[in-house]
Amino acid sequence: MIESTIEIKGNKKLINLFYDALLPEENFKTGRASYKLIKGNNLKIKITAKDAVAFRAVSTNLSGLMAIVQKTWNLKNEIK
Repeated sequence: MIESTIEIKGNKKLINLFYDALLPEENFKTGRASYKLIKGNNLKIKITAKDAVAFRAVSTNLSGLMAIVQKTWNLKNEIK
């Protein structure tokens, strides 16, 4: 079993955008992997997987969605 917690800190609006983007995907749990969002002052993402391949699939999916949100945020806020 592999478990990992990712903590995202920073701008509250950006954290809310990450949360909103990742929340619908949280329901697509498989028998091998899942993740849970915990929103407070920061956003925590707890990943649980039965094996390394399942862990990689979840973390790749999460980072892909987060990259889309980050790129949009950067364009909107003129950050290079």
